[in-house]
Amino acid sequence: MKKTAILLCCLVGLRASAQSDLGIQNGNYSGIQSSLLNPSSIAGSKIKWDILGASVGVDFANTFLYAPKGALPFFGVRRIIKGSIDENLFLTRYDPGNPNKLYSVVYSGEFLGPSFFMTVGGKHKHEIGLTTAVRGMANIRDITGNAAQNAFDYLLSSSLWNTTFQEQSARVNAMGWMEYGLHYATVLYDDGRNQWKVGATLKIEQGLFAAYVKNTHLTYRIADTTGILFTNSAVDYGRTDFDDFRHISYPHFDHGHGVGADLGMTFVHRDHAGDAGYRYRIGLSLLDVGKINFTRNTGSYHLAAASADFNNWHAAQFAGNTQLDQTLSAVFYNGDSAKSQTGTSFHMALPTALSVQADYAICGPWFANLTIVHGFGHGDNVGVVQPDLYSVTPRYETRKFEVSLPLSLIAYGHVQPRAGLAVRVWYFFIGGDAPGALFKVNDLNQVNFYFGIHYFK
Repeated sequence: MKKTAILLCCLVGLRASAQSDLGIQNGNYSGIQSSLLNPSSIAGSKIKWDILGASVGVDFANTFLYAPKGALPFFGVRRIIKGSIDENLFLTRYDPGNPNKLYSVVYSGEFLGPSFFMTVGGKHKHEIGLTTAVRGMANIRDITGNAAQNAFDYLLSSSLWNTTFQEQSARVNAMGWMEYGLHYATVLYDDGRNQWKVGATLKIEQGLFAAYVKNTHLTYRIADTTGILFTNSAVDYGRTDFDDFRHISYPHFDHGHGVGADLGMTFVHRDHAGDAGYRYRIGLSLLDVGKINFTRNTGSYHLAAASADFNNWHAAQFAGNTQLDQTLSAVFYNGDSAKSQTGTSFHMALPTALSVQADYAICGPWFANLTIVHGFGHGDNVGVVQPDLYSVTPRYETRKFEVSLPLSLIAYGHVQPRAGLAVRVWYFFIGGDAPGALFKVNDLNQVNFYFGIHYFK
């Protein structure tokens, strides 16, 4: 697992969150989960209330690491985990003839804990809800192949020694946080045929960890295990104290706080007044607007030098990340172990995105859905980024049973197609928007899956 972690974390970096459950969230019986894509969706819902026990989702897409499909058994989750730990599964797409080729990685996960929504009020109904979640996301954008391969090999590949490489474009953002969402939605207008719904979610955020790398301008040469030479190099980075995770207590998981918000509206059209269903609905939502201020056990750093030599790097022993920061400072600033630190706090933006959802009732229980999610960058500021998603999903849906086939594209520095499957039987659902590698259809360079249970009426 170290090689995978060294790429994702030490390069420094972690579902495109709930917005990736394309096979489940657009259904009429998705309950509180649908509000994560558009907070207005629970207004005027087919169900009066919904209690979510738990759901789990993971999303990973990249252009550098892969596991050959022949190395995986059918639905080989155990092999993926064991192969990551034993470091004998993943290969890289590094091209020695093009060491400056750019690669990108996005990896995220979410655990949605006890959550609910319910209808309140008399004639003028309103929906209120609560969600609790643990979320994490990391983006590595435009990292050169030489830097990625050196990290994958722990800088120990002699074929990459005594060669001057440059890393001028890599940008890394990683963050984990707990989230408590308060949801409200209502029907603003309904004349029997046309309906307008609005909704909003206020989120209280607790920062668990964060790290970033930006303004990367590195020229380096690894001589061997005794030295790394940097010339005309500079980089900015920041991180929370990862040593805190050695302690199991609430204060050590509390590195900062922030607020976020989702806003949404939906237009619903029926062919005839009084119809129980609809012909089509179109939703628009703005998601994850906000940031988290990391203020506890947090540092920001700037390294710069015309020439710096990291002697005996392979023999260096670090008791914690603070000692690593001090060592790097001493390397770049002629023995000054404190000069690199520029601050004791920073803020990181949430994965802000704009989403459009269009759902069309074809006939009876048959539906077709179009969903687009566009993630926003954060300019010179730091923050995790939601990849762009484009999907078309045919769906068969009844109260007791639902199956959908999401066909989608994910775009983050590269475009990757996906074909998925999701099934709901009464209150249990399971699915994936990119499960092909688990079914030995293709190499494992991306995967998306989710499952959970909720009870509704």
